[in-house]
Amino acid sequence: MFYRKYRKTILPALFLPLFLIVWELYIRIFHVPNYLLPGPAELANSMVKLFVSGDVMKHIRVTMEEILVGTVIGIVIGLVLGYMMAKIRFIERLIMPFVIIIQTAPKISLAPLFILWMGLGIESKAALVILVVSFPIMINEVSAIRSIEDNVYNLMKVLKASKWQTFCKIEVPYSIEMMLSGIKLALTQAMTGAVIGEMIGAKAGLGYLLTLGSETYDIKMILNAVILLSVIGLALYLISELIEKKALYWKVIDKSVVG
Repeated sequence: MFYRKYRKTILPALFLPLFLIVWELYIRIFHVPNYLLPGPAELANSMVKLFVSGDVMKHIRVTMEEILVGTVIGIVIGLVLGYMMAKIRFIERLIMPFVIIIQTAPKISLAPLFILWMGLGIESKAALVILVVSFPIMINEVSAIRSIEDNVYNLMKVLKASKWQTFCKIEVPYSIEMMLSGIKLALTQAMTGAVIGEMIGAKAGLGYLLTLGSETYDIKMILNAVILLSVIGLALYLISELIEKKALYWKVIDKSVVG
């Protein structure tokens, strides 16, 4: 019973120390130099020094600003465009080809354009985040709205409901599950968009640290940046999952009743 309840926490907790032990043994057995792969203790020490000096906080703040600003704007754009495309076929036929062309283009090839147009600040990275975030939100919104059966709309007409009432009572509840799934997916892509932009050209950010570490052959800086990005990505995913569970509380109730 205890294992079933906490297995999502227990398994990673058991894997982490095992991974660190294997890492340390690999370095010692094969005599790997620390400029290629430092040991866990040495890497942890360098991470502590980064936080004590305060240098890394600026880079974390910049990356988080890019992700959050880009994600919020991207969600709004995705929801608005998705709803309009679901309701008006002409808008879908007009916009969708351009959306597909932009989305199929490699994001790393678009990053230099945004940097050229908007500079090395957070604006260019936020724009790239908006680009990668809005697409899954938009597609999920279109699918959600179109999945509503005509009988539901006919019932609202019989009840003489206004368009606003139909939107609030039918379309929002029906689409919220797919919308939250799209946001969860978009958050992981937002991290990728921000880091790609920072690696191409930036004054600060964790992606900038990756590039700086690569140029200076500083493996500790690279690994620390990767670890921090992974932690931020995991935190964003867990937050989005928590919001999804709170918003879709009725699904949890249904499962408990069925169980």
